[in-house]
This record gives sequence, structure tokens and C-alpha cells, in this order.
Amino acid sequence: MTLGIDTATEKRSVAVFRGVQQLSVCVSDSGGGSANVLGDIERALEESSVKLEEIELFAAASGPGSFTGLRAGLATLKGLAATLGKPAEGVRTLHAVAHAARPAGRVLALIPAGRGEVFAQLLCVSREGEVKELGEPSHVPPAHLVERVARLGGGVKWAGGGAHKFVELIRGGAAASGIKFVAASGANEEAAGDEWVVAPPVEALAPSVVVLARRKFLRGEAESAQSLRAIYVRPSDAELKG
Repeated sequence: MTLGIDTATEKRSVAVFRGVQQLSVCVSDSGGGSANVLGDIERALEESSVKLEEIELFAAASGPGSFTGLRAGLATLKGLAATLGKPAEGVRTLHAVAHAARPAGRVLALIPAGRGEVFAQLLCVSREGEVKELGEPSHVPPAHLVERVARLGGGVKWAGGGAHKFVELIRGGAAASGIKFVAASGANEEAAGDEWVVAPPVEALAPSVVVLARRKFLRGEAESAQSLRAIYVRPSDAELKG
């Protein structure tokens, strides 16, 4: 029994799974602190008719993403896992974005990073949902990212909130590079060698967080609650001002 949360993106979500079976998913607008996260967790548990004490694995999107959201989500999850003495797994947010957009030989996972920039990473994801890194995560202006990806040519799927926020910029970059632009109607639509495909929006990342965390756990990569750490990619505003 697994409970997973995503507090790193614009839509906060909580999912409860029994094995590979999804029992419930709750979605809210991100914002607020730990109390909001706890409220969503309580609602997801109630809708799945599962008690908190029955959860055997806790999972969370560990970043990059919203600093406030990550802090609230990870603190809440660590507290629950530590109190119950259960393992916890962190899942990289951009990996969850790629998983939700599967399959893709090359998927550019993007989420907004504030100040008009994005967190981005080039990944590969199989039809079965196995995610592999093709590059390091970065914090970058979207125009620079589009120019960089254009040098890769076609065969790229764009996914995540950042792709939809800057879709016109991506469309323009494709046109300027002679690459066909396609807005995918289904998540399983792959990008042909001469195309850039924008994957459909995904309302909740928590189910992908659960699936990827469970795979890590079954591989023997279980973590303690204390070992969970946020992945920020860039310094916080406070650190930059300091």
C-alpha cells in the first residue's frame, strides 16, 4: 500500500495505490503549507477507504519545483513516515513528468521555475515507464532551451507544465528550424524523426510518483524518512539575496 504526493508543481496531488492498482487521486491548486498537504492526504485516504496506519510506503516528488511546496510536502511526508516507522522514497519531479508522458525516445520534461524560466531535463522513457536520463536537470530561460533542443533536430516530445506555458515559443522554434510541430492528442503518441510533439497536459503527477517510488522500493532502494532531501537545481531566492 503506497501513498504518494506531488507538491512541487502547480497542481498539488495525492494518490493512494494498492500494489499497481490506483485507489484514489486528489488534486488541488498548490499553495499553503503542511496543513493543506495533510488535508489532501486525509481526503485521498478517505476516498480509498484506507487508514494511514495501513500505508506501507510513502513517496514524494523531491524536486526540482516550488521551494515552498517542496518544503511543506517533504516535511509532512517525512513526519508521517518517521512516526509510523515506514520507508519513504523520493522521486525526481522531472522523472515523474516523463513517466506521465510515456513513451518517448527523447522527452524534454519542463516545469515552470518562476521569473519566466523553467526546470528542464532530457530523458528517455519506455512504454513500460522505465525512465533514463539523457542529460542533467537545468534551470534555464525557455528561449535558450528551445535553441539548444533545436540543435538535436526532431524526434523530441515536450512534456509538463513548462511545455504548455511556453508552447508558442516551442512552436516558433520548431518552425524556425524546419521541424514539424504536433500537439499530441494522446499521451502514448511518440515524436517522429522530423517532429516536435507536445504531450497532453497531466492533471496529477502523484500516480507517476507512486509507480516510480514502488519500483525503487522493489529494487531494494528503500530510504528512511530522514534521508529524504529536496532537489532544488538552483539556489532559493533567499540564498541569492544573501
